[in-house]
Amino acid sequence: MKNIVLILLLITSLISFHGCNNPKDENTIEFWTLQLSPVFDDYFHSLIKEYEAHNPDIKIRWIDIPYDAAIQKLLASLAAGNPPDVVNLSADFLAKFAALNALEVLTTHIPADSLRQIYLSNALEACTFRNQTVALPWYLNTYALIYNKKLITQAGFSPSDIPSTFSELTEFLREYKNRTGNYALFWNIGKDSYLPMMLGSEGIKMVNSDITRALFNSPEAVSLINSWMDLYKQGFLPSESLINTGASIIEPYQSGRVAMVFTGPVFLKRIKDNAPGIYSSTDIAPPVVGVTGKHELAAMSVALTKKSRNKKQALDFALFLTNNQNQLNFCKLATIFPSTKEAMLDPYFTSGDSTLETKARLMGARLLPKATRLRYYLQHPKFDILRDIFDESIQSIGLGNVPVKKALDLAVREWNIILGDQ
Repeated sequence: MKNIVLILLLITSLISFHGCNNPKDENTIEFWTLQLSPVFDDYFHSLIKEYEAHNPDIKIRWIDIPYDAAIQKLLASLAAGNPPDVVNLSADFLAKFAALNALEVLTTHIPADSLRQIYLSNALEACTFRNQTVALPWYLNTYALIYNKKLITQAGFSPSDIPSTFSELTEFLREYKNRTGNYALFWNIGKDSYLPMMLGSEGIKMVNSDITRALFNSPEAVSLINSWMDLYKQGFLPSESLINTGASIIEPYQSGRVAMVFTGPVFLKRIKDNAPGIYSSTDIAPPVVGVTGKHELAAMSVALTKKSRNKKQALDFALFLTNNQNQLNFCKLATIFPSTKEAMLDPYFTSGDSTLETKARLMGARLLPKATRLRYYLQHPKFDILRDIFDESIQSIGLGNVPVKKALDLAVREWNIILGDQ
């Protein structure tokens, strides 16, 4: 009964999203993106106009949806039998829909060797589920440490003191707060927790290699998580770091409440637009890493749904969207990076002026080919449930004062039930 109600709710959500009189035909390619409108309207309108000019029998219907609603909206469209032909998904989301057999396996249309010649290997790997390529990689990003030079200097630090490892970072957070009474960093440790990324960079596995057993209650994991929870409980991290979502990560920095934020350099533009005074004092450093030296790859992808009525044209449009020139044009509008090998060799990513945006671009381009997926569990179809269980365990430590080992043991037990049910 619960499943029937869920499906009805999903269909209702679809109707409210699409409207009742929005039929598709074989000559219309419906294309969804994630939270790219209105900022990039001109880019997409121009790109679509160019494609339609070369394919006069095809119309592209572009629909932009909120990032946080992506999974629900796509599930709703699948339940109603009316999904988009081409859909932009975070690579983190692919496992869920590939497991539902909702995505086209692209190597049935394009040889795997051809894809490997076009796209960066780490980007292509992020689009692979159970050894099948289920999406084309699109724009990429990695992480960086964005910091306020003025606040750092006022606290008696120099640029050489900016931490480069997680162990250095924890010490820096304590020293900065002791010197200034203010917080050095905002970083999500509870909701949308970045702690799994930290564990991966420190060489501590969340799951085993075939994702059938959780491992994050090992003595090493408990020790590291305990060190971050001590920071929180002892007042070296803002209280919001335990409860706020990832969407709020940049606000404390651009309001001047913290001196640093560990996130994607793509946020530099938002800081520049929303807080020009803070931006004028902003600088950027490479991503903080653990003992492995590895840092996280953030990848956006473009997938085809199996129910597309015109897979050939849908694939042609997806390849057009992700070709070298179109990716390069898109990257020039924001601090993002292309997934194609040829576009990454463009002088735009190897030289430029002395502005902060250029510094971030050149640094990111240098580091990005070595970025990888640190949160291996994202390859599980129920990654979102696993993520929520872990986040709630961290919140129980901070808010409910549950011992770290006990909270992680309970979370591991819940994970193992899900991981064993395959």
